[in-house]
Amino acid sequence: MKLILITGTSLAQGQAKEFGKLSSKYRDSCAVCEMDEVDMKTLGVEPAQNVRVKSKHGTVVLRAAKAREPRPGVVFIPAGPWANVLIGTETHGTGMPLFKGVEVEVESSLSEKVLDLKELMEKTYGK
Repeated sequence: MKLILITGTSLAQGQAKEFGKLSSKYRDSCAVCEMDEVDMKTLGVEPAQNVRVKSKHGTVVLRAAKAREPRPGVVFIPAGPWANVLIGTETHGTGMPLFKGVEVEVESSLSEKVLDLKELMEKTYGK
């Protein structure tokens, strides 16, 4: 299903940073794809199930969550390493990449796991 990605900072993410970016609390707060309930039903995805999110820049597996506010056609991923896999490096002369309005494709991915930060960095950047 094609959707539009919006990234931003979440309260849970800010709190989890206190435990360190390598902590499971940080992963659990950032490696999340908040979706409209109708979109989740269309995909056959329940909250806490894994989804694969792809953009023209990369692919990442995240845990699905019901969006706090209904917004069909839009997903929210907290800004951070997992969202950055989906964001391009082009800045269009502004010095900042586009963190909002990125077209993504979301699909159920029950057999894949959500990577921790170290695994994500190794897979994505080879480091």
